[in-house]
Amino acid sequence: MDERSVHYAALARTITDRQTIDGIAQLIAEHEAQKRKLHPEPKE
Repeated sequence: MDERSVHYAALARTITDRQTIDGIAQLIAEHEAQKRKLHPEPKE
């Protein structure tokens, strides 16, 4: 995880509202997917 994902995950731990937590989880998933698309793992 990079700094942005770590920040969102830390934020989610301090919030108790389920809708907000679900939204943050979605943001993290989208960010990680974009990162994988831009920087794919090298194939062996």
